[in-house]
Amino acid sequence: MRPAIVPTVTLSNGARTVVLQGMQHVGAEGFYQAVVYDLEKALSEGYLLAYEGVSNSDPQADAWFRMTMSHGKDLGDSYRELGKACGLSYQIDYFGPLLADAKDHPDRHVTIDVNTRALMLEYNRLLQTDVAFAAAMRKREEEQKADTEDAPNFITDFIARQQSDGPSSQSALVGSLCRGVMTIMLRRSSAGSSDAMDPLLLDFRNRHLVTRLLEDRRQKIYVTYGAGHVPGVIELLQRHPGWKIESVKWMRTIEAPENLQGEL
Repeated sequence: MRPAIVPTVTLSNGARTVVLQGMQHVGAEGFYQAVVYDLEKALSEGYLLAYEGVSNSDPQADAWFRMTMSHGKDLGDSYRELGKACGLSYQIDYFGPLLADAKDHPDRHVTIDVNTRALMLEYNRLLQTDVAFAAAMRKREEEQKADTEDAPNFITDFIARQQSDGPSSQSALVGSLCRGVMTIMLRRSSAGSSDAMDPLLLDFRNRHLVTRLLEDRRQKIYVTYGAGHVPGVIELLQRHPGWKIESVKWMRTIEAPENLQGEL
């Protein structure tokens, strides 16, 4: 089975440098430790650290976001439960040192993402202007369930069924099965498998991210964002004069990294 991997891509236009670190919600402890090490090193080299994270805006839009994206569930709790069941870790649990630095030096950290109001307005715009998106959303509503490609409940339900069928001594086997299923799903995602929500959750947010990166005049920015965003952000940046890829490295997110080959 091919491993689940994410890229670290360095781009520059000569005067400015942007590093894109692909992330995933749940992964191996060693992966997150390596990412945090790289981020702390970037801070010491004068980088601005930029993070993903849809922010709240107003009660109506916030409620829409919770119901549309997670059917009212706390995705953070779900991902943490998923990590525990699979013998993996939840990414936020490793960002403590960076959160502490952000409190002491807020000028070195920024969240670059849309808020729930902007996301809801774009969702409604797509319903009116994108026939394929509108049809996919109608189907999604009819099915009355979250998309299994991005929802942790798919795997946690699988784990619960496996555990109910045998003694606790099977936990190692269940963890292996879980990591295998996750690896397959993550490989499909990194291979470019499309999702009905991509025009909203990927394309719209990618445009916002690139606009902000180009508007910010700081010379060095280190971005941590979901790995699925990286190819689109690269493509958008390279539409602007001078921007080109300087280096790419790959990191395995489920097991310890080795010499890896990937494709953007």
